[in-house]
Amino acid sequence: MFTSCEQEADVNIPVPKEVTIAYSSQSVLDTLSVFISKSLYIYDTASYIISDTSVEASIERNGIKTSLKLVADRYVAEDFKSNPGDSLVLQISRSGCEKATAFTKVPESIIPHSIEITAAALLIEEVYFSKVQLSFQDPANETNFYEFNISVTMIDNSSVNTIGYHQVKSFDPIIVNEDIMQYEPITILFSDALFNGSSVNIPMYYYLGFWPDNLQKVIVSSELRNVTKEHYDYFKTLYKYLYNESGIWQGMTQPVKLNGNVENGFGLFSVYTSSYDSIIYDFR
Repeated sequence: MFTSCEQEADVNIPVPKEVTIAYSSQSVLDTLSVFISKSLYIYDTASYIISDTSVEASIERNGIKTSLKLVADRYVAEDFKSNPGDSLVLQISRSGCEKATAFTKVPESIIPHSIEITAAALLIEEVYFSKVQLSFQDPANETNFYEFNISVTMIDNSSVNTIGYHQVKSFDPIIVNEDIMQYEPITILFSDALFNGSSVNIPMYYYLGFWPDNLQKVIVSSELRNVTKEHYDYFKTLYKYLYNESGIWQGMTQPVKLNGNVENGFGLFSVYTSSYDSIIYDFR
């Protein structure tokens, strides 16, 4: 049934080399913590122990350095606070790896936003969706990057069930222009390329799920993050990677490179500002 041409190919197996992996993406209000690990060679069967004493990590804020301490599985900067506009530099040294560094700048603006919900606004093959209208004012004279997240909590007589952010759709040009919806993103990422400095209203739709008969309340909570470009680039490529990895033709697609900002390493170092809004439906 199948025919193919045969051709010899030389493959060079790379020399084993450990590379530092670092990850931190959190609110400016949280205590700064970084997950630090290392890459494994393809033929390495040894497990990695997180409490590697050879790691020395520090965070520099506007020229002032603070050491990070290992707490559980994270390296934490105790009593460290950053503010919008601060420049942060992460530095990681470990035995057997090149010194890894990552730079980020905390976004200036905390964006107040509002949401309006229209129940059962969209009907697709007898599946009901609710319409979410996201509204906010974009600051002018700078490029901004955003991440929108929504969660739905249902409270009945005996339990509290948070169904989280899932099956969200948007057909707005702002979101369609991002070329992300086809990859089933967990959060919605977009820039202000089409509306810089303007007031914006973006319609989105989320799946209602199944409501129990004894439902008392539904709480729809949303978070709008003003993120860094590094965060925006990293998660857009991460969602593409996850989508391709889980497909039926796994291994048959082009590899997706994650756009991190860790020099001499892999991963993401980013801090964001955010605002919250919520709507409560009381059925009692």
